[in-house]
Amino acid sequence: MSDLDFLDLSRQFSALRAAVRQNLVRCDTRFAQSLHEKLLVALNGHLKTSREGARVQRRLRTETDPAAREVLEQTLGDCMGDLESGGRGFYPWHLLDAVDRDPDFSGYRHPVAATWCHGTIPEWMTVGDEHLCGLGPILRRIAARTGIRFTTYLCDASIGPEGAGHLDPEIYERPISNFRYR
Repeated sequence: MSDLDFLDLSRQFSALRAAVRQNLVRCDTRFAQSLHEKLLVALNGHLKTSREGARVQRRLRTETDPAAREVLEQTLGDCMGDLESGGRGFYPWHLLDAVDRDPDFSGYRHPVAATWCHGTIPEWMTVGDEHLCGLGPILRRIAARTGIRFTTYLCDASIGPEGAGHLDPEIYERPISNFRYR
């Protein structure tokens, strides 16, 4: 049986989801609202998985039938896989463009140029906290409390001095190489 306490994790996701909802009302751009909404969808999925895991852990404590235990353990493994891979998708969970680093090869694949880039993902690709309307600290809190990381990479669009409110919605509503939002 897993050492992960799904009941505690579901409480964490519930509290974090409430923080995101509370912060959403303070958003001053459609860009920030869109990111908050995407995060809420992800947290709802993780909350559902955590609740399912808690239910299975509860049943495993009392189940004596070996065949039923095996099915429950498989279900518990599926719940862990959902959390680890971001809902059977990719990890980390990308709220914008999907830029995946590969620590084995010390680089990342650029989704626009479709080329391999050596080194770390450039700082300019990460949307700064000033454009997220308070979402940055919440994302860091989610990573600290749950171990699940969300990214805010933008590849081919820079947010200028006028701010994120002037970005074309196509840029953030349909991010590059991110098939969750197609």
